[in-house]
Amino acid sequence: MPAVTFYSMFVYVEKTVCCILVCIFFFPDLYGQSNSSSLRFEAISQDLGIIKEADGSVFQTFTFVNSSSGPVKFGRVSPSCRCVNVIFTSESFESGEMGEVIISFNPAGEKGKVYRYADIYSSEGTFLAKLSITANVIPEEQTIDEQYKFRITDHVYANSDQVNMGYIPIGGSASKMISVINFSSESIKIQARPRQASSFLTTSHPVFITPGQEATIEIAFEIPEDPNSYGIKNEIVNILVNSVRTPFELSASCICTDRFIDDGSVIPNMVVSPSLVSLKRKLLTRSYEGHFTITNRGCADLHIRAVETQANINTTIHKGDVIHPGERMKIKAKSLKNAFSVFLITNDPARPVKEIRFNYENN
Repeated sequence: MPAVTFYSMFVYVEKTVCCILVCIFFFPDLYGQSNSSSLRFEAISQDLGIIKEADGSVFQTFTFVNSSSGPVKFGRVSPSCRCVNVIFTSESFESGEMGEVIISFNPAGEKGKVYRYADIYSSEGTFLAKLSITANVIPEEQTIDEQYKFRITDHVYANSDQVNMGYIPIGGSASKMISVINFSSESIKIQARPRQASSFLTTSHPVFITPGQEATIEIAFEIPEDPNSYGIKNEIVNILVNSVRTPFELSASCICTDRFIDDGSVIPNMVVSPSLVSLKRKLLTRSYEGHFTITNRGCADLHIRAVETQANINTTIHKGDVIHPGERMKIKAKSLKNAFSVFLITNDPARPVKEIRFNYENN
């Protein structure tokens, strides 16, 4: 029995080592400071530390050298949000030439720890680098009137109408709060409840709010340990004041992903090209069609955990699809709409969620 155990362990270690060696040989960019075979960055992630919202945009410089045998010309940029902007010090760089890419981040409306990134492509559409920044944002101080801008009733206001939990691993939980204030001269009874019955969203709050009092409504997501839990969750919470439903609606959302642990394991590396797809119109069916390609440059299988689209959008990629290391998959999408998005939830820890946008331009 001990011999069998030793042999099994030997085979496992041998396979693991072989996988790592193959990855280093074929995908050397995964094991350096850069995630590009053309550009070698000193660092692809930077921590901005503590920054203040009141100070406005901050800038971070990423230094690189063109390690390829020919010139590299920058092309399209895909930032994680509108708060991120990319500045190139030059459009192209010769072989061996050093250069800089500047990432600007606008912290307006942010609070606490944030993570933002930008995917950079060459003029030919080749993925070059994923540059990311983290920061701890101190929000700007506001007066009571500035804080509570969202009307619930004539005398009751909230400081926000949406709660975004970000990523929650299946089997995990998260909660956030919004604040409400009673500007009236009488105590009010308040209730917060999901518009539709939900198995993973709960609310908690005080029953009564006295005149001039501020109170909090807590929104909590608890995600079941179930493969069907993967995906984007969007919920609406209705607010009742004195048992009367108000027009105010609180939007609560989260994205259910894998539980990623940085333990040195081999991982997939998803590259999508392009991220903005030009649609072509089919005259007979009056539909719009486009395609994109997914390449797995990592050393582990890329699993498609969920595919999120709007209604009446057909794609050839589905939940449960697997893309093996080094493989490429061409995906088509079709709709009667001339603009839409497809969201992929995957087991790639660098890109657990990827949005592919489709747009038709009548040239």
